[in-house]
Amino acid sequence: MAGPMIIQALGDLVRQTLFDPREAAGRLITLELPRNALWMALGLMTVLNTIVYSLSLTLAPPGDPAAMAMVPPIFQSPLFFALFLGGTLVIVVLALTWIGQIFGGRGGLDDILVLITWLQVLRLGLQALLTLILVVAPLLGGLITIVASVWGIYILVAFIDRAHGFDNMFRAAGVLLVGALAMVFGLSLILGAIGAGAI
Repeated sequence: MAGPMIIQALGDLVRQTLFDPREAAGRLITLELPRNALWMALGLMTVLNTIVYSLSLTLAPPGDPAAMAMVPPIFQSPLFFALFLGGTLVIVVLALTWIGQIFGGRGGLDDILVLITWLQVLRLGLQALLTLILVVAPLLGGLITIVASVWGIYILVAFIDRAHGFDNMFRAAGVLLVGALAMVFGLSLILGAIGAGAI
């Protein structure tokens, strides 16, 4: 009985995330999961997303060789991609926590961490689905990717709004924008370190 109940609860949470992300965020935050478990889950999602990403490059590579050539070599290496993705997620969690607090938010590290981890769970499922779709219908897969990217930004803004208690989507969007700028700076450091290591 526990298995079907867990699957149903996860399905309900997925639907709520897609159509009522603020309530889904509140539901996730109230779970009060241990921080160590959340970091481990985020690490697991990094590994699994890397595996699916590598499979997608193998099963559904860009049809245009020039497009494949535009993919940086380090992103074609599972190890370096995992390091990049893991570093990116850590920066995102820290940036959205600290910048949100600077903007007057009250969300803590654990609140942002559980929300970003859940988004990575959804990203894993979407990436696996897109890998299959791109094999048989590349145009449809591309369209779904665009829609999912836009909707994903909306969900993230709603998550930030709920976690920090703004009740103001524009302020949450401001946190995301400033966080993106901080992330670009942090990623430049990560890419420099990875690139130096690769060389």
